Amino acid sequence: MDKRLLPLLLLTVICPALAGKVYQWRDADGNVFYSDRPPDGRSARERAIKPNVVQSQSAGQDAGTGAGLVFYTASGCPSCDEARRLLDDNRIPYQAKVPTEDAKLMQELVTRAGADNLVPPVLEINGQFVKGWNRFTWSAVLRQAGYTITEPAR
Repeated sequence: MDKRLLPLLLLTVICPALAGKVYQWRDADGNVFYSDRPPDGRSARERAIKPNVVQSQSAGQDAGTGAGLVFYTASGCPSCDEARRLLDDNRIPYQAKVPTEDAKLMQELVTRAGADNLVPPVLEINGQFVKGWNRFTWSAVLRQAGYTITEPAR
């Protein structure tokens, strides 16, 4: 077998495993919450996270280096800083890219992620894009991908 086909074969096996369940609910004040576990004593809507089968440009590289997880960020972006803290606090390896400083990279991201008004932070895991920052959604997607996520002390 051609060694160049192995990453594509692995991606074909891994992508369906990334599909997972996320639970959505509102509190008494109308705030929306997301988690990979349903809340205790509350009703929640089950949401499915479906992987985008577009192959990541970094697919096939050693996932241990973080090459399989790409964090698209921007300078002076508070949401990006929070997303980076989630990744760093949980020691999740990733490749950081700053599309706001590179028009060609931004156009590539917009094309691949399928969104015209894409604003960082964006997380890409093996071709699946999580657009916009929501700690619960990112945590759920990362857990579904096999990472251990610890919640911050309250």
